[in-house]
Amino acid sequence: MLIVSCRSLDDVIAFAVLKEERSAEFYRECAQRARNPGIKEFFDEMAAQEQHHKELLQGLNSEDVSGVQLEKTEDLRISDYLMDSAFHPNITYQDALILAMKKEEKSRVFYSAWKNKCVSEAAAVLFEFLAAEEAKHKKRLETIYDEEILTWD
Repeated sequence: MLIVSCRSLDDVIAFAVLKEERSAEFYRECAQRARNPGIKEFFDEMAAQEQHHKELLQGLNSEDVSGVQLEKTEDLRISDYLMDSAFHPNITYQDALILAMKKEEKSRVFYSAWKNKCVSEAAAVLFEFLAAEEAKHKKRLETIYDEEILTWD
Protein backbone atom coordinates (compact mmCIF):
# COMPACT_ATOMS: atom_id res chain seq x y z
CA MET A 1 0.00 0.00 0.00
CA LEU A 2 1.31 3.45 -0.90
CA ILE A 3 1.09 6.10 1.80
CA VAL A 4 0.73 9.68 0.57
CA SER A 5 2.12 12.58 2.55
CA CYS A 6 1.95 16.32 1.93
CA ARG A 7 4.48 17.17 4.65
CA SER A 8 7.14 18.12 2.16
CA LEU A 9 7.74 18.32 -1.57
CA ASP A 10 10.33 15.59 -1.15
CA ASP A 11 7.59 13.32 0.25
CA VAL A 12 5.30 14.08 -2.69
CA ILE A 13 8.07 13.49 -5.23
CA ALA A 14 9.20 10.27 -3.52
CA PHE A 15 5.61 9.01 -3.50
CA ALA A 16 5.08 9.87 -7.17
CA VAL A 17 8.39 8.25 -8.16
CA LEU A 18 7.36 5.04 -6.40
CA LYS A 19 3.95 5.16 -8.10
CA GLU A 20 5.62 5.55 -11.52
CA GLU A 21 8.01 2.67 -10.75
CA ARG A 22 5.06 0.43 -9.91
CA SER A 23 3.25 1.44 -13.10
CA ALA A 24 6.35 0.74 -15.20
CA GLU A 25 6.75 -2.65 -13.52
CA PHE A 26 3.08 -3.47 -14.19
CA TYR A 27 3.50 -2.68 -17.89
CA ARG A 28 6.77 -4.66 -18.07
CA GLU A 29 5.02 -7.68 -16.55
CA CYS A 30 2.19 -7.31 -19.08
CA ALA A 31 4.75 -7.17 -21.89
CA GLN A 32 6.45 -10.33 -20.63
CA ARG A 33 3.19 -12.25 -20.34
CA ALA A 34 1.49 -11.06 -23.54
CA ARG A 35 1.52 -13.60 -26.35
CA ASN A 36 1.03 -11.17 -29.26
CA PRO A 37 4.29 -9.45 -30.32
CA GLY A 38 2.46 -6.18 -31.10
CA ILE A 39 0.85 -6.16 -27.66
CA LYS A 40 4.25 -6.86 -26.07
CA GLU A 41 5.62 -3.82 -27.92
CA PHE A 42 2.68 -1.66 -26.78
CA PHE A 43 3.24 -2.56 -23.13
CA ASP A 44 7.02 -2.05 -23.48
CA GLU A 45 6.27 1.47 -24.82
CA MET A 46 3.97 2.14 -21.87
CA ALA A 47 6.68 0.97 -19.44
CA ALA A 48 9.17 3.29 -21.14
CA GLN A 49 6.76 6.23 -20.79
CA GLU A 50 6.35 5.54 -17.08
CA GLN A 51 10.14 5.31 -16.73
CA HIS A 52 10.48 8.67 -18.49
CA HIS A 53 7.86 10.14 -16.15
CA LYS A 54 9.83 8.83 -13.16
CA GLU A 55 12.99 10.50 -14.47
CA LEU A 56 11.09 13.75 -15.00
CA LEU A 57 9.98 13.64 -11.36
CA GLN A 58 13.46 12.86 -10.13
CA GLY A 59 14.71 15.93 -12.00
CA LEU A 60 12.32 18.28 -10.20
CA ASN A 61 13.75 20.76 -7.75
CA SER A 62 12.02 19.99 -4.46
CA GLU A 63 13.03 23.41 -3.13
CA ASP A 64 11.12 25.29 -5.82
CA VAL A 65 8.35 23.94 -8.05
CA SER A 66 7.47 27.32 -9.47
CA GLY A 67 9.14 26.31 -12.72
CA VAL A 68 6.83 23.37 -13.46
CA GLN A 69 4.71 23.87 -16.53
CA LEU A 70 1.01 23.30 -15.92
CA GLU A 71 -0.56 22.51 -19.27
CA LYS A 72 -4.28 22.20 -19.84
CA THR A 73 -5.03 19.05 -21.81
CA GLU A 74 -8.27 18.39 -23.63
CA ASP A 75 -10.07 15.36 -22.22
CA LEU A 76 -11.62 13.31 -25.01
CA ARG A 77 -13.55 11.36 -22.31
CA ILE A 78 -13.51 8.17 -24.38
CA SER A 79 -12.50 6.04 -21.41
CA ASP A 80 -15.45 7.41 -19.43
CA TYR A 81 -17.73 5.28 -21.58
CA LEU A 82 -15.69 2.07 -21.49
CA MET A 83 -15.61 -0.74 -18.95
CA ASP A 84 -12.34 -1.60 -17.23
CA SER A 85 -10.29 -4.24 -18.98
CA ALA A 86 -8.13 -6.78 -17.16
CA PHE A 87 -4.86 -8.13 -18.47
CA HIS A 88 -4.63 -11.70 -19.75
CA PRO A 89 -1.95 -13.22 -22.02
CA ASN A 90 -4.21 -13.11 -25.10
CA ILE A 91 -5.40 -9.53 -24.55
CA THR A 92 -6.47 -7.70 -27.68
CA TYR A 93 -5.05 -4.36 -28.76
CA GLN A 94 -8.40 -2.71 -28.02
CA ASP A 95 -8.46 -4.10 -24.47
CA ALA A 96 -4.80 -3.20 -23.93
CA LEU A 97 -5.59 0.40 -24.86
CA ILE A 98 -8.61 0.40 -22.54
CA LEU A 99 -6.56 -1.03 -19.68
CA ALA A 100 -3.92 1.69 -20.13
CA MET A 101 -6.49 4.52 -20.55
CA LYS A 102 -8.27 3.49 -17.37
CA LYS A 103 -4.98 3.26 -15.47
CA GLU A 104 -3.97 6.77 -16.55
CA GLU A 105 -7.44 8.13 -15.72
CA LYS A 106 -7.32 6.65 -12.21
CA SER A 107 -3.91 8.22 -11.63
CA ARG A 108 -5.15 11.60 -12.86
CA VAL A 109 -8.16 11.47 -10.55
CA PHE A 110 -5.97 10.37 -7.63
CA TYR A 111 -3.50 13.23 -8.08
CA SER A 112 -6.30 15.75 -8.63
CA ALA A 113 -7.93 14.72 -5.36
CA TRP A 114 -4.66 15.05 -3.44
CA LYS A 115 -3.95 18.57 -4.68
CA ASN A 116 -6.97 19.73 -2.65
CA LYS A 117 -5.77 18.01 0.53
CA CYS A 118 -2.40 19.71 0.81
CA VAL A 119 -1.76 22.59 3.17
CA SER A 120 1.35 23.57 1.26
CA GLU A 121 0.63 25.47 -1.93
CA ALA A 122 3.82 24.08 -3.47
CA ALA A 123 2.69 20.49 -2.78
CA ALA A 124 -0.71 21.28 -4.29
CA VAL A 125 1.00 22.66 -7.41
CA LEU A 126 3.08 19.51 -7.64
CA PHE A 127 -0.02 17.29 -7.42
CA GLU A 128 -1.69 19.45 -10.08
CA PHE A 129 1.38 18.96 -12.29
CA LEU A 130 1.22 15.19 -11.76
CA ALA A 131 -2.49 15.15 -12.63
CA ALA A 132 -1.75 17.15 -15.80
CA GLU A 133 0.95 14.67 -16.83
CA GLU A 134 -1.47 11.75 -16.42
CA ALA A 135 -4.09 13.68 -18.43
CA LYS A 136 -1.58 14.02 -21.29
CA HIS A 137 -0.91 10.27 -21.22
CA LYS A 138 -4.64 9.53 -21.19
CA LYS A 139 -5.29 11.87 -24.12
CA ARG A 140 -2.53 10.24 -26.16
CA LEU A 141 -4.09 6.81 -25.57
CA GLU A 142 -7.60 8.06 -26.27
CA THR A 143 -6.42 9.63 -29.51
CA ILE A 144 -4.91 6.30 -30.58
CA TYR A 145 -8.14 4.55 -29.61
CA ASP A 146 -10.19 7.07 -31.57
CA GLU A 147 -8.03 6.80 -34.67
CA GLU A 148 -7.34 3.07 -34.66
CA ILE A 149 -10.31 1.42 -32.95
CA LEU A 150 -13.32 3.69 -33.36
CA THR A 151 -12.70 4.07 -37.09
CA TRP A 152 -12.95 0.34 -37.74
CA ASP A 153 -15.72 -0.57 -40.15
